[in-house]
Amino acid sequence: MTKKMLIVYYSETGNTKKMAEAIAKGGGKVEDVEVILKKVEEATNKDLLEADAIVLGSPSYFRLPAWPIKKFIDESIEIYGKLKGKIGGIFSSAGGEKDAKICIQGLKDMLEEHGIKIVGEGMYAIETPNENEIEKCEKYGETIAKTLIGK
Repeated sequence: MTKKMLIVYYSETGNTKKMAEAIAKGGGKVEDVEVILKKVEEATNKDLLEADAIVLGSPSYFRLPAWPIKKFIDESIEIYGKLKGKIGGIFSSAGGEKDAKICIQGLKDMLEEHGIKIVGEGMYAIETPNENEIEKCEKYGETIAKTLIGK
C-alpha cells in the first residue's frame, strides 16, 4: 500500500525550495512512497489529513518560521487531534546556525503539538544550500520515507 509523504514549504529566495526539492527527491527513491511537494499557499488541511508523513520547511525570519508557515499551522486548529500518530520532518534555511536551530525547534514544536513524531533532528542550510547540504537533505527525505514504510 502506497504511503503519502507531504512536504509543505515557504521560500522567498529559493533556498528553502531547493531543500524541499532535495528532500522530495530522497523520499521518491523509496518504493511505495508517493511524495507530494507543495508551497504553503497551495497546501490545505485536507492535504495534512491525507498524508502519512508531514515535512515542514521554512526560512528563518528573526529566528522563527516565516509567517505563512505559522498561519498554515494556526489554521490547522480545525483538525487538531486528527494528525496524531503521523510522522514528520523539519527543515530550514537561515543566515546563521543559531537562527536555523531556533527555527527548526519552532517547526518541531508546531508538528509535535499535533502529535506528529519527528524523524531525526531536522535539516538546515546556511544561506544557499551547498552540495553537501543538498545531499544531506536527500538522505533525510529517504530516511523519512523509509521510516514511513517501516524499513
